[in-house]
Amino acid sequence: MKTARLPLRVLLVAAHQPYVQSIEEAIAAVGHRVVGVLAPQDDLVIAAQRVQADAIVIQIESPTRELLHSLQMLNERQPLPIVVFADRSDERNIRIAVRAGASSFVVDGFRADRIEPVLEAAVARFIEFQTLRGERDEAVAKLSERRAIERAKGILMRRRDLAEDAAYDVLRKMSMNRGRRMLEVAESIITADEALMQI
Repeated sequence: MKTARLPLRVLLVAAHQPYVQSIEEAIAAVGHRVVGVLAPQDDLVIAAQRVQADAIVIQIESPTRELLHSLQMLNERQPLPIVVFADRSDERNIRIAVRAGASSFVVDGFRADRIEPVLEAAVARFIEFQTLRGERDEAVAKLSERRAIERAKGILMRRRDLAEDAAYDVLRKMSMNRGRRMLEVAESIITADEALMQI
């Protein structure tokens, strides 16, 4: 993900066509480039992939249920920094939009002088959130791996009458001999044990 200081490929979603040119000019004036323009009802996910957008700027009267759903789909499939400029909105819709992936939500419409600081803040917030999400996912994966290894170790202890350290050594040696990660070996032991339990 680029920082907002580098040229960003921006996908623009505009509810009011007369505003498109002025928004494009404001984005270009701060060094970024609009690579596609959509109406709010268009498919945001497909468009973002097609134009390889780095960020999305949305200008809308008020967020619709369909747009909020599109933001959520995009956040699940291809997370990007998203700025929403709404003419009006209520607190509930703002919360929903942020949960759906909006990095910045500005009420009271689009103004050219806001685009640079708001886009920079959105990219910074997005990067921070993605870093936290990555750390969380890594921690969850490590915990899951540790549980699988502990379970496989328990199976070896029970089936081979081994002490805990000896069971771990067996797992480690199997991993080295087969040239596979310890998690893969642990999962194969668990699968084999479950198959034997069903006989």
